[in-house]
Amino acid sequence: MKKTYYRILQNALRTTGRYETLAEARPKRPSKKSAWLGLRCAKIVCWDVMCRCARRRIFSTFDHNAWADICMSSINFAEGVGTQVTMDGFEQRAAHKGPVVYVSNHMSTFETVVYPVVLNTFDKLSIILKKSLTEIPLIGQSAIILGCIPVTRKNAREDLVTVLEEGAKRLQSGMSVLLFPQGTRQSVFEMKRFNSLGAKLAERANVPLVAIAAQTDFLENGKLIKDFGPVDPAKPVRFKASPLFMPELGAKKMHEQSVSFIYEQLKAWGLPTA
Repeated sequence: MKKTYYRILQNALRTTGRYETLAEARPKRPSKKSAWLGLRCAKIVCWDVMCRCARRRIFSTFDHNAWADICMSSINFAEGVGTQVTMDGFEQRAAHKGPVVYVSNHMSTFETVVYPVVLNTFDKLSIILKKSLTEIPLIGQSAIILGCIPVTRKNAREDLVTVLEEGAKRLQSGMSVLLFPQGTRQSVFEMKRFNSLGAKLAERANVPLVAIAAQTDFLENGKLIKDFGPVDPAKPVRFKASPLFMPELGAKKMHEQSVSFIYEQLKAWGLPTA
């Protein structure tokens, strides 16, 4: 199949709020579920994405457009093995001029390399991530250059202050901020484990909150390598964005509506919720 380049995908999101794998772009014979595909996915994430980002940083050619371009290889991989990729509901986000706070459920490693393509569509993206990732030689510095915000996940109060202060700075500079309020990957969505930090940041910075429901369970957890198990191309990869929850609602209401949106969407897709 022909590769979909990131600017084509981003243009579709800007103009229609939607993107999906074209029928003619699907392989005639989709691949079957296998651990081998999981290894190929690991190669995409660990080599094609991380190493290419590090290399571009070394040569001072790394920015948010390069980030999106490089991460597009993850979507091309999914479509290339026969997975249907759909992104929907971004009409309000496309119409809004200015940064927002995004909150998303965290199902697998895969969404972390898809969001740079999707969310850099509208403005520059900063992701809240584990501090340990920024300590990886070369790769970690790439994340820092992009304005990503590291947190320890060991001291909740310290992380709260970091996110509220540094996140507000990013938003004031025109960057949007993405959080995974569950903290770690969870195959079953539990509303009580989805913290309100994103809503608090949105209220503090006086910007809208956008919730995104993500289904990326085509990449399963592995037994030997937790991040990369078997890949099942029969399962779709889907992202659905909520309407804008405005800061006038207050953090509590924004949080409730964002959690409810993700819960109902995952439930509608037939995914496990609690």
